[in-house]
Amino acid sequence: MVQRQRIRPTQARAVQMRRALLDATVQLLERPGGRALSTTAIVRRAHVSSGTFYRYFNDKAEILTVLRDEAVVAIKADLMSAVVAALDLEQEDALRLVVEALVAAFERHRAVIGAVVEQLPAGPNANVLPEIEADLHQLASLLPRRHRPDLSAEELEAVVFLTMGVLVSTCLRISLHRPAQVDREGLIELATRMLTAGLSAGRADDHQDDDLPEDRSGDRHGDRRGGQHGDRADPEG
Repeated sequence: MVQRQRIRPTQARAVQMRRALLDATVQLLERPGGRALSTTAIVRRAHVSSGTFYRYFNDKAEILTVLRDEAVVAIKADLMSAVVAALDLEQEDALRLVVEALVAAFERHRAVIGAVVEQLPAGPNANVLPEIEADLHQLASLLPRRHRPDLSAEELEAVVFLTMGVLVSTCLRISLHRPAQVDREGLIELATRMLTAGLSAGRADDHQDDDLPEDRSGDRHGDRRGGQHGDRADPEG
């Protein structure tokens, strides 16, 4: 049976209590071993009874869903600000700004996103935040549209589809799984260069001639004819 999400309270005290439960959950997730979350740990951290918890949430899965939705809203806001600021920059600088903003936003919500990832069957390979990628697809398409006016609508869509998916997964990987010995800024710079190369890819028809075998028959015949004429004695000579 699917449980219905609790109605969000409107009275000030109830709002504060619900917020206290959410904040307590985040604090637990940020601690070492915090991914092993339980309702008992949440109520202890928030200094409330189990009855109070179930007044606002059905279970720990619901409280994680609420935290995930809050994280998505905050990340979207950061992303929109970054894209708007990037519109006045050159392509590589614009992409660097978006990468930096997205990595920082994911890092601010690392505990919640990490807990959500662990709940998914595909783990870190899953599309954890499809809403972010959808918004990024719409917002970030403004950048290649401005810098690549030579692309057709279909080519632009293909470039945006691939590069924006790579952008989200790459920024998530930097935020959640960066090895301690690997420099954060170096990874951001590498991601920027990769995305710049993707957005700078030429049109499909620019490479069609390169894929065709070179026909040298005309040159050979021309050379042969030229040679024959060259060897022929000049009758007036």
